[in-house]
Amino acid sequence: MGLGFLLFGVALAGGTADEPLDPAYAIVNRLGRAKNSDLLYGARTDSALSMAYRWKRVGGELPEMDSVLAVELGHDGEGAWVLRPMARISVGTLEPNRQQGDVEPGLVSVRTRADTRAYWGPMEVMFAPELRADVDPGFEGELAIPIGWAGVHTDKLRVGFGLESRWFGPGRHGGLMLTDNARPAPLGSVAYEDRLGKRFGRFRAEWGMGWLDAERTDVQRPGWLVADLRWAPVSAVEIGATRVGIFGGKDRPAPELGQILLPTDPHVENDPEQKLPDQDEIAAFDARINLPVGQWLNGARSDAGMGFSLDYLEFYTQYGGEDVIARQLGPIPMPALAGIANLWGAEVGVGSLTFNGEWARVLDDQFRWYTGHRIYHQGLTQDGVVMGHPSGGDSRTWTMDIRWMPIS
Repeated sequence: MGLGFLLFGVALAGGTADEPLDPAYAIVNRLGRAKNSDLLYGARTDSALSMAYRWKRVGGELPEMDSVLAVELGHDGEGAWVLRPMARISVGTLEPNRQQGDVEPGLVSVRTRADTRAYWGPMEVMFAPELRADVDPGFEGELAIPIGWAGVHTDKLRVGFGLESRWFGPGRHGGLMLTDNARPAPLGSVAYEDRLGKRFGRFRAEWGMGWLDAERTDVQRPGWLVADLRWAPVSAVEIGATRVGIFGGKDRPAPELGQILLPTDPHVENDPEQKLPDQDEIAAFDARINLPVGQWLNGARSDAGMGFSLDYLEFYTQYGGEDVIARQLGPIPMPALAGIANLWGAEVGVGSLTFNGEWARVLDDQFRWYTGHRIYHQGLTQDGVVMGHPSGGDSRTWTMDIRWMPIS
């Protein structure tokens, strides 16, 4: 492994990572944008096998990446496994964002992880116990399981259950729906991705359901669901729609299945004792457009994104609502968004440098964002940490950065 690639992984493994989840996604997505590859960017997970499938579609030529993903790239149905140890140390009391709810409470915090992946035929197992030690000035230690997943995974279908971070939407520094800001909650899901023939682009659909297992002050162990649909009619354009809901829980009745799947009547009226079924909803639409300027000017290059010329321009947005209200389209009930939030961003890739700017407005309107529902007061949180945008509700956030990606 090249020294530059190793330093890249170490430097970006913590809360300052420019891309969510595994930092290797940064390389796959960076070259994918420069080469205008056949990829969807708005749904990301902890799966190294997913990265391998994406890397094959990028068609990149990086020995370092081929070495890191050697097991996944060479997996041919035979049993295989790989252990990727990770360690980091941080000094100071500033609480980082986007670290799966780990706020590193010590003046000195040490993290060591044994990231294990195993594959048998189409089966995928991910298990990553992490030992956490904090000194401030006393000593505290714990064993956490930020990743624990098992299921079936092919290049088109992924079905499984467990713990892993999800990120929906095009944002680099935040997202209005789900990010890796909070500790992941148990979830079972099914996802399918494929091309719609040669003319209609690539699409991906995912639906999952689980429960929020952290201790809460409102309703214990409420159910939660996530649904995501995205489509790229051409490789340079992607649009997506994401929905997350909270329902049921200990001593709480669950809505009818039809209302869980499509909440056309989400508001409960005339319920002073708050005993009727209820649910909390957030939803968002997103879009991105990528302009592979370098490819247009210089033609397809196997080393796209590696030099010092303009490689791509990307613009993206996400528009969401914290609540779903029922409206009528003639006689037909239609769900609509309320409590609006916005996210806008732009990125320029120039060789090994990337310039990014992102703005998010997540403010209370007539309705709420993330927290404050009449039943589910803590809303979309785990251990009190928002599962969506790291700045939480009632915020305006600007983020600008310049990144250098030393790949060789």
